[in-house]
Amino acid sequence: MSVVEEAEQSLADVPSHDRPRERMRRLGVGSLTDDEVLALILGSGQTGRSVLSLARSILGSCGGFPGLATMDFARLENLPGVGPATAGRLVAIIEIWRRAGRSSAWTRLVDHTAVADVVRPELLHRDSERFVVVVADRAARPLELVMLRDGGVDERSIQPADILQAVLTRGGRSFAVAHNHPSGSLDPSVADTVLTRRLDQAAATIGLRFLGHILVAGERWTALSATGSVASGRGRGRSSRAGSTGAASA
Repeated sequence: MSVVEEAEQSLADVPSHDRPRERMRRLGVGSLTDDEVLALILGSGQTGRSVLSLARSILGSCGGFPGLATMDFARLENLPGVGPATAGRLVAIIEIWRRAGRSSAWTRLVDHTAVADVVRPELLHRDSERFVVVVADRAARPLELVMLRDGGVDERSIQPADILQAVLTRGGRSFAVAHNHPSGSLDPSVADTVLTRRLDQAAATIGLRFLGHILVAGERWTALSATGSVASGRGRGRSSRAGSTGAASA
């Protein structure tokens, strides 16, 4: 059987024990290919086209699961073979993944790595620039993750007063901020450095502890210091102490 013929083969023609759902039951979901995982979500193909072929086409057009995860509802429902119902199902599944990753990473913000672990699930695989605030208590334990902006982020669209208000209205005593660069560049902009410096100064005037500013680009991240310079420690494995005064004590 050729690759094309195999791609167009209906699941009804596949022996029952070798169909994706049955193989998942016997061997676990890790035994499935990306095409098969997506095919289970899609549920059905199109006239003259198998669900596996449709899944393969969708993944090929958007760059696999990483690309699929960046797509919003409007873009998904415009993909060939994906209507509003399937688009809604895909968006919901992607959001479940993000929220599960976010909540599992919520530990005390003792350093920049801890902050990055909290914010990265919300900022990974986004094609727009997002700005989030991690509201924490006096002991730097996260209370809530607040998305302040979804779109262009600069010193005009993000003001320290907005961030401090988000922290104070949620009972926070310390906080960190983060945003992503969809371009993939880890180099902070002038707006990034200005905002970081202003936040550190503004927090100190009202007795809040500023725990740092994380910049996420693709799978990588870096931390900006209170002076706006890049702090030591890029990526997952290395970190510098959080905030201009170090980690909060219990």
